[in-house]
Amino acid sequence: MLNAINWKDEYFVSKDRICLTGRELQIPGLRLFATHNIQNAIFPLSPHYHENAFEFSYISKGSMSFYVNGKEFTVSGGDVFVSFPNEVHSTNDVPISLNQQYWIQVDVSDPKHFLFLAEDTAASLIKGLYSIDSYIVHTASSPIRMGQMIENAFNLCMQGQNQLLAACHLSIFLQALVDVSQSNTHGTVPPDIQAALAYIDEHIGEELELDEIAQVCHLSTSQFKQKFRRVIGSAPRDYINRKKIERAKKLLLDGRSITDVAMDLSFASSSYFSSVFKKYTLQSPREYLKRASLGEKL
Repeated sequence: MLNAINWKDEYFVSKDRICLTGRELQIPGLRLFATHNIQNAIFPLSPHYHENAFEFSYISKGSMSFYVNGKEFTVSGGDVFVSFPNEVHSTNDVPISLNQQYWIQVDVSDPKHFLFLAEDTAASLIKGLYSIDSYIVHTASSPIRMGQMIENAFNLCMQGQNQLLAACHLSIFLQALVDVSQSNTHGTVPPDIQAALAYIDEHIGEELELDEIAQVCHLSTSQFKQKFRRVIGSAPRDYINRKKIERAKKLLLDGRSITDVAMDLSFASSSYFSSVFKKYTLQSPREYLKRASLGEKL
């Protein structure tokens, strides 16, 4: 855990971000319950861990990448990223991109005081959480709507009037997570969406139209957009923009001018390219190149 922070969030409420701590929640074992609607890229998470606590990050829209033990894990909409107690994780200096998420931290050090459950029931659930063998749990196969379950629990916690019912929702959510993880197929991408991803990669320099990508999938445009979001976790246009910015970084580092990169990737203008670049990276192309010249991490 060298240089890692024992992360402890504080109470915070804004239009796009709400963090409720144990002091506000008053539910035994629930250390944090939070939500964030990230509309522009934000600064990366530094290496940190949560003492004696699991952290479960449910991505309801968009995607997010986590780094654990030197490996990258990309979590898409409908998936849960599992951070185990005392385990160091971060985003590895990568800004957090557009997404909507809920995350909870549960202290598993004392089964006698865990979500109002009886000690033996709590111990069984905690044992199940430790049995999860993957950092990403795909929830699509769950018999319950897990996104709705965690949203209901959060709304109850915000009201602060029925902690027992909120804890019940969370207990069901966690048990469903355990059950789904044991039969998880790790989200195989269907052939039509695979074809869309390949087409986007092959034509990333073009001004991609959703109608033409939908034709590749043999779907109507509305069907394609709905299915793409459901499978990949982000809207097609957001995915395309992220891929364009990834390509733009490589071209800039290869010595191409900002104007040339904007043209190569079919942006309407270099100013529009710069605004999109900053939206996804927190820095303009010039700032990105300046940091690269100074040998800073990008």
